[in-house]
Amino acid sequence: MSDSKNEISDLCISCGMCCDGTLFDKAFVRDEADRKIADDLGMETFESNGKLSFRQPCHLFSSCCTVYSVARPHTCSAFFCPPVKRFRSGEQTFPDTEQQIETLRQHRDKLLKIASQFPELRDLNIRELTNKLNEYGEDTEKISKYRMLFLILFIFKDIQTKYFKPAPKDTLII
Repeated sequence: MSDSKNEISDLCISCGMCCDGTLFDKAFVRDEADRKIADDLGMETFESNGKLSFRQPCHLFSSCCTVYSVARPHTCSAFFCPPVKRFRSGEQTFPDTEQQIETLRQHRDKLLKIASQFPELRDLNIRELTNKLNEYGEDTEKISKYRMLFLILFIFKDIQTKYFKPAPKDTLII
């Protein structure tokens, strides 16, 4: 494997934001063979908009993929986030790619750390937390109570939009 492939592989394994619910709430399953693999791994598959999917965060992700070396759905090995795609196409350097990924991870971690100070938010994953905060919408009492979370969420979403918004043709389906 070339150095850049090793770098990308190491970066992807250490990141996991495509698996932990940071970037997606579901991942698509390509065909019935893929569905069997997902089912065998205990992934919850379901149909959405005529496409078969499994839920994110993936229960097999625990700081890294726990089934990385075994057969897993195609999308798990074929997906690359927009920063990695830009590096692979030569549009940006590897350090820029690393920095974009690390910046989003740091803000995700800040959100979770601050949320852990509130008993009612303590055990939520990033997907559940962002959904909960979005539900609060214009509730001034909740906005006041969770003001720091809303501020970090705003920055998090800005970073996500700037660096991780997929091109219109990109989705987590391969």
